[in-house]
Amino acid sequence: MVTKSRLSIRYLWIDTFCIFQDKDDMSDWAREAAQMNLVYENAYCNLSATGAVDSTDGFFFNRRHYPLQDMELDLVCPRASRDAGFTRYAISDAHYWDNELNQLPLHYRGWVLQERLLAPRVLHFCPNQLVWECAELDAAEAYPEGLPAILANIGKTKFKSLDSLTDGKRQRYGVARDSDSRFFAHELWRNIVGTYTRCALTNPGDKLVALSGIAKRMRAIIKDEYVVGMWRRYLASELLWWVNDHWRRDFLPSNRPHYRAPSFSWTSVDGSISPGRLSDYSSLCFIEDVRIDYATEDTTGLVKGGYLILKSTLKRLHLRSARKPGTYLMNINGRDMIRNPDKEGNGMERQIELDVCKPDFNAENEARTLCLVPIRGPHDDRSSWARPSLGGLVLQHQGDGEFYRIGIWSTNVAEEIDFIQAHHGNEGSLPCLAYNSQDRMHTIKII
Repeated sequence: MVTKSRLSIRYLWIDTFCIFQDKDDMSDWAREAAQMNLVYENAYCNLSATGAVDSTDGFFFNRRHYPLQDMELDLVCPRASRDAGFTRYAISDAHYWDNELNQLPLHYRGWVLQERLLAPRVLHFCPNQLVWECAELDAAEAYPEGLPAILANIGKTKFKSLDSLTDGKRQRYGVARDSDSRFFAHELWRNIVGTYTRCALTNPGDKLVALSGIAKRMRAIIKDEYVVGMWRRYLASELLWWVNDHWRRDFLPSNRPHYRAPSFSWTSVDGSISPGRLSDYSSLCFIEDVRIDYATEDTTGLVKGGYLILKSTLKRLHLRSARKPGTYLMNINGRDMIRNPDKEGNGMERQIELDVCKPDFNAENEARTLCLVPIRGPHDDRSSWARPSLGGLVLQHQGDGEFYRIGIWSTNVAEEIDFIQAHHGNEGSLPCLAYNSQDRMHTIKII
């Protein structure tokens, strides 16, 4: 209330006071959650207790006494100056924005991300200073006119601008060949997904709902169909997301809780996600149809079911756990893919990234239910430094041509690429919805 009064703001909206969150039918919560984007987008300013661990901490902190701005030193550097005299240098913290803002407790809560992104202005109450974010300026008490260029170009600054042509392009490694601004907007979305999935949700069932406000905003920018955390335009390459548990703050392994989304969507998994790299080049599959059964009229919210129909080439797969944790020996169409003479997997490059860790696949191998399907061709990444690679999905057959995603695979070994792309005589008998003997491609459903 003190802050509101000093800013001459007449109305204050607090979600815990304005939404009934303990009704048995959750009707008020469901209604308000679906329009949360309107609340924050039309707010004057969002006051964020960013440094608070929980609701008991409040907005104000006993600050630590240390310099907030760069320090300047006069040093003698003979190699940098011909006269070997004193030269003044500024010492900056390269991780300043992360330490002062991005890595504070509140930003590891999933619901907070949309509050930060959608509100036109955010005033952060941090342990050491006040920090300001809006679409045009990142500032702090130490830098009231804005971050100096050397800090503004390091790390995740300008997070709120959602500017496709500048910040979206900045997210792209190398030179993007697509000049369409919507392409760079997709790159912004990849950054949002990476940030969001490193956050925690008290109720994992909120995963789609807590992101829906941002999805609505991005849908207006991207002008594309939203597909449970992904977008129709680049859906084929977006299927190649993987779980990167090294970034999880709680150090818990990934898991798939009760049904939340089709297995081809990263929203079906609790874990830190690295989104698939966007590309139109060298796609080895065709997405013929996508169907999502929504729980409400909100097509960015909860879903009850869904599937996609995909056309590509199936390969029979067996997986054997190696001694090295997280490493699996692949057998494709009866041939072992071993890159190192050490058959225990020591020193072998990682070929499989599972969505959820599993100790062994003995039952699946016995039932012959595992398959892999190529998605991205060996010349997908055209940067000069990259080796040609082939990648796709690891699937488990559920019956009647329906498959469930359990991970991704990749290889950049030329011999393996040639073998996987070659046709083998028994592939026509693999389970699928349909098999075309002319192009030797299978049509399958992924649920």
